Amino acid sequence: MNEPMTVGAAVPALVARWARARPDHPAIVSAGTELTYGELVERAGRMASVLRSHGVDGGTLVPLVVERSPELVVAALAVLFAGGAYVGVDVDEPDARLSTIVADSGAPLVVTRAATAGRLGGGAAKVLAVEELLAADAPVCPPLDVTTEDVCYVTYTSGSSGTPKGVMVPHGGLANLVSWYGQAFGVRPEDRITQFARPSFDAWALEVWPCLAWGATLRLVEGRLPDSPADFAEWLAQERISVCFLTTVLAVEMFDQPWDLYGSAPRVLLLGGERLRRHPPFGLPFTVYNLYGPTETTVVATWAELDPADVVGGQDPPIGRPLPGLRAYVLDADRHPVPPGTVGELYVAGAGVALGYLRRPELTEERFPADPFTPGERVYATGDLVRELPGGALVFVGRADDQVKLRGFRIELGEVETALTRLPGVREAAVVLHERGDRLVGHVVTDGPVEDLGEKLAGLLPAHMVPQTIVPVERLPLTPHGKLDRDALARRPLPARAASEAGFLTEAERVLAEIWCDVLELDEVGRQDSFFDLGGDSLSAMRLASRARERGIRLGAEDVFEHEVLHELAAAIGATAGEDR
Repeated sequence: MNEPMTVGAAVPALVARWARARPDHPAIVSAGTELTYGELVERAGRMASVLRSHGVDGGTLVPLVVERSPELVVAALAVLFAGGAYVGVDVDEPDARLSTIVADSGAPLVVTRAATAGRLGGGAAKVLAVEELLAADAPVCPPLDVTTEDVCYVTYTSGSSGTPKGVMVPHGGLANLVSWYGQAFGVRPEDRITQFARPSFDAWALEVWPCLAWGATLRLVEGRLPDSPADFAEWLAQERISVCFLTTVLAVEMFDQPWDLYGSAPRVLLLGGERLRRHPPFGLPFTVYNLYGPTETTVVATWAELDPADVVGGQDPPIGRPLPGLRAYVLDADRHPVPPGTVGELYVAGAGVALGYLRRPELTEERFPADPFTPGERVYATGDLVRELPGGALVFVGRADDQVKLRGFRIELGEVETALTRLPGVREAAVVLHERGDRLVGHVVTDGPVEDLGEKLAGLLPAHMVPQTIVPVERLPLTPHGKLDRDALARRPLPARAASEAGFLTEAERVLAEIWCDVLELDEVGRQDSFFDLGGDSLSAMRLASRARERGIRLGAEDVFEHEVLHELAAAIGATAGEDR
């Protein structure tokens, strides 16, 4: 039996229909375990009953502080079944930021693991353990009816005012995304779709809900990373993945893998999160799509199928055209359309536009103004500069403000600067993306010697927002008009390291330092440096593991996450140059 999907229907109801149509079909596969659609909906329904007994109903926000796992998917579906809206949160966020998000949401309760419940105590929200919710003997609550304007989920993004802001995404926006996804990429129950994104990244919704709404199998990527892009490509083949979304940097690595050796490859490769500067080569066994969209437009606003032959004048691949149900306007400063080919700011309208920012009416009014061409509707002012190509596709040009993208993360520099100035002894602060494009650099004016600013800042902000380098300066440079000269700061050479900081105590440290410099494209590193503070990420950890093996050092990508400081990593692996362990 195969029930057809109702285009535009609410996602919880669509998932529940597959439990009736194909109850034994695998919904989620993770670490050798399998959860069928029947089991998924039953568990979510029972958990929803418990949540309802705790007061969750229409519009109730429920933060989910649970790692990427089947339990997280069950909990999110349970919140939707109960009529509430979930808030995706990373368990790795600093405690202070977790508390800020939970408090800002005004949520009456929060769901987490029993082991991490202590991190969330002391606030107004009641803390419930997901293990206890799953074990509760309760009746199955069917999905409650919702409208297109009801809040479905909230995603927190960086805020220029210094506080993260919650974006309220409605059920109608998610339903529109799910409908487009399934039809555009031909999703069917036999498909296996990856789940790789962090819970706080809006791509989590892109991976999870279209898959489950169209009856396919969600394959969670376990916590342990493959040791190289080649290993990841081989894993995709072994798992018979048919549709996969990856951040741009990792997706580009997939272009160069020897897919003919693996015997299988995805049918569709979706990429997004960062600016794409490379066209796919000829001969790939999958179709590549470039997805663009701020969180405020329900993950994806425009999309483009990339044709290797469509290379025009060396320009970047396009971000394409709007999804069905959305509209894209390219406007000038007075919100008038610019001629085709002229750079303007992108405004997005239609079904995917979020309801606004949680508890931020002034900011909502500013960023979600009235649609100048469709009475009674709103648009989202993206702040992204684009131009229209001949034929109607859009190409990304840059930003109209100080927001930056780094390794797929959207970062408001103002939020980082505000956090810096809250630290004792810091009088002024300016943060820029260095001209090399691979790291944040903070410049601070202090009242005297101040130590451990990076460590202190890590207690306030997530790791991706902490500058890799913080430089004391006497004064911040200004333009002739008296404004902060960010371009001058971005061009400043990075400070040289003191010799005492770089000195290595073992040959293993020296060899690892050489590999780090190679992978991270740095001139030098020190034994006390953190791989991730220097700009490392999941992809570069894979590269590090691969380069280490070439030097005779047995090292896995996950080892870097467990021991990110250079001398600790060297001690943990017990490596020496040329040694085969």
